[in-house]
Amino acid sequence: MTQLRTLNELVHLRETKFGQPYPRHGLILLWWFANECVEVDDDGKMVALCDPEDREFGFHPFHNSEGILPDTDLPYYEMGNLHYPGAMPAYVTQYYNGDVRQSNADRIVVSVDSEWNVKWFDRIYVTHHLGRGRFDVDSTYRISQGLIKIIQKKERSDFIREVKIQKRRKRR
Repeated sequence: MTQLRTLNELVHLRETKFGQPYPRHGLILLWWFANECVEVDDDGKMVALCDPEDREFGFHPFHNSEGILPDTDLPYYEMGNLHYPGAMPAYVTQYYNGDVRQSNADRIVVSVDSEWNVKWFDRIYVTHHLGRGRFDVDSTYRISQGLIKIIQKKERSDFIREVKIQKRRKRR
């Protein structure tokens, strides 16, 4: 397995081009996930507000069969497949087009740990789904707790604007 880059700042996320260009949905998916599924507690744990084991929001086991993520005893779960109607809020899926493969290319993968009745995300990754259970290791990144906190402080539109790569207009 190759060494995965950890993204700590918005500029790092922009450099990866994750979730881009349109019609990909990864940026809005990541903003939603950071704001609705994760809470960083006082001990620095990323508490899971969405329970992957209950398959909320389309979470399902990720088997890491290609070995793109580190080996761990903790289970991995994947989410972000927009083919499941109602799995995600409407603002995440609003530009989804089932006829355009790239509009469903982005995924979030988490490893989950637990103690008693509390679950937390040990690691959070973003990746590019190539189709048929394959993922692009060169487009797979770990998302740091610090980046989650930065995203949580941003309004959705501000986050998208700051991370989205702007097309340059040609001068005549």
